[in-house]
Amino acid sequence: MEFDPNLPWRTIHGHGFNAHVGPVSFARVSDSEWRFFLDIEAHHINIGGVCHGGVSLTLADIGMGSGAYAAGGNRPCTTIQMDAHFIAAAKKGQRLLGAARLVRATHELAFMECELHAGGRQTLRASGVWKYLSPRKG
Repeated sequence: MEFDPNLPWRTIHGHGFNAHVGPVSFARVSDSEWRFFLDIEAHHINIGGVCHGGVSLTLADIGMGSGAYAAGGNRPCTTIQMDAHFIAAAKKGQRLLGAARLVRATHELAFMECELHAGGRQTLRASGVWKYLSPRKG
């Protein structure tokens, strides 16, 4: 997967925990596919000198969750299940580029898949389920 500068990128600085990870940039490719990226900086690096696995998991969660949110008509949703396989490490200075895809959506759930790539190599493969939240009463 290569970075496409021609996609309609939008940078999100996030809030709460996500603000510590980002900013993350997003682009909608289709009604069921999104791209996103994070530039790996010093605070993303673990003691082994590579991108911390928690950063990769968080980016995958943000990317798939944002896709589920968009696919559900901007309905809030929450992660209820996520599986991930680490394949290779990203390094400081690399762009961690993700692709998320909606596999299936019901009224209550979104099933998502995701890949992350850095330096021309796949670094992570993940899938998960997001539950759409009911509007709060009161």
